[in-house]
Amino acid sequence: MFKLFEKQSYLVILLVIGCLLTILSIFDVKDFTNLQVEPRTTIVWLGVLIGIVLTGFALFFYGQDRLTLGWFKSASVQMKDGQLQANCKNSQINISFAQLQEVASRMPESLVVLPANEYFDEECMHDANSSLGAYVQSIFPNQANEVQQLVKEKLATVESFEIEKEPGITQANYGVGFGVLLKEPLHSKQPVLFLSVTTKRAGEGLRAEMSHIFDAVKTIQEVAADNRVETVCIPVMGTGHGGLSKEVGLFSLILAICDGISKPSGHHLKQYNIVIYRANSKEKPSISIGLSKRILKTAVGLFS
Repeated sequence: MFKLFEKQSYLVILLVIGCLLTILSIFDVKDFTNLQVEPRTTIVWLGVLIGIVLTGFALFFYGQDRLTLGWFKSASVQMKDGQLQANCKNSQINISFAQLQEVASRMPESLVVLPANEYFDEECMHDANSSLGAYVQSIFPNQANEVQQLVKEKLATVESFEIEKEPGITQANYGVGFGVLLKEPLHSKQPVLFLSVTTKRAGEGLRAEMSHIFDAVKTIQEVAADNRVETVCIPVMGTGHGGLSKEVGLFSLILAICDGISKPSGHHLKQYNIVIYRANSKEKPSISIGLSKRILKTAVGLFS
């Protein structure tokens, strides 16, 4: 019996305890094996009260976590090996709580997505507080300029247009959702996709919108199809300097992924690995595991 309880969630355990406590406070069990039960001469009202509270607590939160609320289905989400997992059509969506470079190093065949602005300038490459900057400085220490040069070489053959980035300053702009793929940058064999997600214009500043996330994911899926990539590592995009809240950024990213998966196409990524920043195992992730699970369940449930 104890082994059976070990496999159950704490809500199921609370429900069983609450029901048993309520029953045992009202009835006297003479012989449990033969189900000889008779009403108590004096009801233990404290036990009844505690039992009802525990039962109600378990049912309420089980309903919040499992039942269908509204007009969409609730997707099944599992926690395995420290990451959340859910399926959408024939693809798996995982959420890890770590640093992007750590997750990417565990799956060298995956395409790594590095969000940039639509100018692909050096500000992104040297910003250690961004996913792009942190990844480059970790994987390519003291070689940020060399990586930037590889990106510039790719952009040299791409059509651009001049935009006033800041008052009095114009720069070549490639638009939101444009990607630069480096299949084997410098010493690394892992493909990297520099992807424009944020925009910066005079009078508007640096920002990201939900629509930018959809444009970016569409490019990811196109690049994956053209290069026969099956797995990808993606940080939550647009939530740093872009200004989107982390929760909105995560919700938008999962919605965009599921939307792309649900459309007819000759190629679909088998696995999407979303990375929520967590400095180390002792620190809290930038989006809590509980909230991330609820966002994943809701977003995937819309396409179930």
